[in-house]
Amino acid sequence: MYPHVYFERVDAILTFYFQVYSGARPLLEKTMKILVEGLVDIFLSVFHENKTKDIRLLDANGFCQLMLELEYFETVLHTYFSPEAQQAMKSLQENLLEKACESVAEAMENPGHQRRPTRGSEDTASDDRQPSVSPDDLLVLAQQCSSDLLQGELERTRLNIACFMESTLQPTAAPAGPKPAAHSSYQAQHAPVQTSSPSFRRQQTGTSSPVVSRRRR
Repeated sequence: MYPHVYFERVDAILTFYFQVYSGARPLLEKTMKILVEGLVDIFLSVFHENKTKDIRLLDANGFCQLMLELEYFETVLHTYFSPEAQQAMKSLQENLLEKACESVAEAMENPGHQRRPTRGSEDTASDDRQPSVSPDDLLVLAQQCSSDLLQGELERTRLNIACFMESTLQPTAAPAGPKPAAHSSYQAQHAPVQTSSPSFRRQQTGTSSPVVSRRRR
């Protein structure tokens, strides 16, 4: 599994970063925050535009893949996440969770229906065909996927993202809090690093997801 979609976006931002850095360094932080906020809004808009077409079905593997890519994107650029960008990212993650829940429910209602596989990877250990899969189960699977793969992706792309992860600018949007032990080695070598995105961590530490609350009423 590889966060190719959001890595491409980070690569494009990298080029922009150095262009602004070389010509207008005092404006770098403000400009990057505006850019990141705009990109997250675009991600959310793309989801809403395609949720009944290209993203009509989202199985557990696809959900874990997308959540990993979003966490990669947010982890790398956490310094430039404004409160508005964080809220938009949280909304996108919740929408993906709800779409995955709907796909699981549809699979339960039509067990004999052969669906076209959605984006995902064989590396993600999950089986969304089991009736017992719940929204909380999907979040646990996504967290396990992140614990298994995020650090490796950060290591693999460390040369590309070094300017973001080791920026001389002080992080203004990265909240304090414990980080997963699985990422401690990367954090020690490349401080400051936030290896779990704020919005995704908030979903994991809550008693239940918004989707869970709505479905249990």
